[in-house]
Amino acid sequence: MHSFEGKDFISLKGVPRADIELIFEVASQMEAILNARKRTALLHDKLLGLMFFQVSTRTRTSFESAMQRLGGGVVGFVDPKTTRAGDYYAESLEDTVRMMENYADVLVIRHHQDGAPAAAASVTDVPVINAGDGYNEHPTQALLDLYTMHREKGYLEGLKVGLVGDLNLRGTHSLPLGLARFQAKAYFVAPQDARMPKPWLDEFDQLGLDYEQVDSIEEVLPDLDVIYLVGTNPPSYHVAREDARADRPETDSAYRVDREKLARAKSNVIIMHPLPRKDEIPTEVDSHAAARYFVQATYGVAIRMALLALLLGKAP
Repeated sequence: MHSFEGKDFISLKGVPRADIELIFEVASQMEAILNARKRTALLHDKLLGLMFFQVSTRTRTSFESAMQRLGGGVVGFVDPKTTRAGDYYAESLEDTVRMMENYADVLVIRHHQDGAPAAAASVTDVPVINAGDGYNEHPTQALLDLYTMHREKGYLEGLKVGLVGDLNLRGTHSLPLGLARFQAKAYFVAPQDARMPKPWLDEFDQLGLDYEQVDSIEEVLPDLDVIYLVGTNPPSYHVAREDARADRPETDSAYRVDREKLARAKSNVIIMHPLPRKDEIPTEVDSHAAARYFVQATYGVAIRMALLALLLGKAP
């Protein structure tokens, strides 16, 4: 990418290490604003347009917080049911984007269809940021995950990271793309029916990612610097919104981390999770020194502040 201004941020594919490091550098400056709980006027003349065809807590709220911390405004929708894109008219994505570009200077899109943000970017001149598309990618989640590791461990080079749970998720597809840029090693720990899909393994092979596929966290627990947990029974990413909450089975112990397991891990291991969690991390772990899944939220705002500033040509 090299120059961010006016560009889209759809995928981590093809994003060089230098660009990731630049985002980190700007994010570290944004942390000072967050830690002081202040606002700046950096984007006082800009508007962020939210287009969330799937509901969200962390991604949506952190983008809103990021834009408002930078002094900008926020418009848009956070539930397609409240729009003509989601009611009887079922307005097309392209028409909705063409409308929204008149109301905002940058668009953040979450959609249940793979490739929707790329399709949106093809019909507008304002920058488009992918906030998660179907089972494809979640590139800003991967950025904040990498930044969390960088800040909490002090380095990324050569880290041993265990991705544990259902690996056919957009966040677990994007994260290894970034890990490959820093010669980190990934352990894909998943049930047989939830392993990393082969097309993504092929992508990682092309990038030269060092990885192994294993059946249980016990096999690699003593070696891990980072344990990155996701659920093993997530709801469908291809559904715009599901109001009925179906019963979800308990997580197998092979894909859970509790204090007993942590006692056998490295003393300086950290645990991360994109949230929401179910039972893969018991609440007893929240007070453990390894827990980092809530501090990820702070780093997420800093990363999204940095990205917004860069895309809008206002980075300090």
